[in-house]
Amino acid sequence: MKCVGWIFMAVVLSCAPACTTKPTRTGEGRSSPDKVRTVKFDPSALQRLGIQVAPAGGVHGVQILHVPGTFEYNLEKYAEVGSIVDGRITSLSSRVGDIVKKGQHLATLSVPSIAQAQSQYISAQAAALVAKEHAERERALLKKQLTTAHEAELASSDAIRTEADMAAAAARLRVLGVSLPSGGKTILGAGSLTLVAPIGGVVVKRDAVLGRYLQPNETAFVIADPTSLWATVDVYENDLPYFKVNAEVELTVDALPGKIVKGKVFLIEPQVGRETRMLRARIAVDNANGELKPGLFVRASIKIEDEKHDKTLPVPSSAVQPLGESDVVFIEIQPGKYEIRNVRIGRRTAQVAEILEGLRDGERIVVEGAFLLRGEVTKQ
Repeated sequence: MKCVGWIFMAVVLSCAPACTTKPTRTGEGRSSPDKVRTVKFDPSALQRLGIQVAPAGGVHGVQILHVPGTFEYNLEKYAEVGSIVDGRITSLSSRVGDIVKKGQHLATLSVPSIAQAQSQYISAQAAALVAKEHAERERALLKKQLTTAHEAELASSDAIRTEADMAAAAARLRVLGVSLPSGGKTILGAGSLTLVAPIGGVVVKRDAVLGRYLQPNETAFVIADPTSLWATVDVYENDLPYFKVNAEVELTVDALPGKIVKGKVFLIEPQVGRETRMLRARIAVDNANGELKPGLFVRASIKIEDEKHDKTLPVPSSAVQPLGESDVVFIEIQPGKYEIRNVRIGRRTAQVAEILEGLRDGERIVVEGAFLLRGEVTKQ
């Protein structure tokens, strides 16, 4: 190759005839017959153009997978409280931020349908009592032959029917969450329904307003435990092999610069979204100090340690570039000078590519801006 003195180039792709074959290998030591090719770039422009170099495989073959998500309440410690019947709110005893215990009173509703159900129960209870006494008298008279068997049977049948009516009225009240009247009299506060906390926690939301008419499809209170949160992240199907239950995860929060939260993957949903090609993974996070808030955007970082690290080498997908019919990486020889190395790729995702052949663990490769170097090579 002859040098042409009048050509000045910021980036030069060169392959001198004196270059000998330089073996490249994976962890197994496999070699390639390709000659060494290099590309040069102005060292002063590297930072401005965002070209970054890092060791292949990270630290001892470890790469980091990044996935976005948000914080949510722990649904195992979360409850929405409402009414199963229409009613008007007549009193409130809890506000947002209040700590409540299980069974604690939250609000009282005036419910006409409950008043009607209580009245029906009292009537059914009275009718059942009268029918029972009548049936007992008929049986006593029958023994003295002062009545007919037919009359006794009718009285017994009436007692059974009224007992069933009372049981049905009682069941309606239990479904409504109301105590049964006792002694045949209407209890104090008839026609009212008390909303209570089904779990202990903090009132994190209250839509109940004094005097408002609450409907069955509405939520009056939300109670949750803010000291235990979930980070729900979206995982692409190609990244699933790297996401495991019980994997340790580091979380960073945009709203809290410098804050790193540790968590553990406890659930990976079983179905991939048909359109998004993603599924959700949930990470349990301790929030005892209350610093984290549901709804905050979060970035989860999980370490990828290839179980077959002696055969494959994980690198960022951005480091591998197509060049002709081959995949290549750019290995730093010195700042601004890079070797173009052919590699063989195994599994590849949006973030990680597994190198099967052509690269050694720890070799410094371009991980950001490799496409700029590829662009300069293709110009030659």
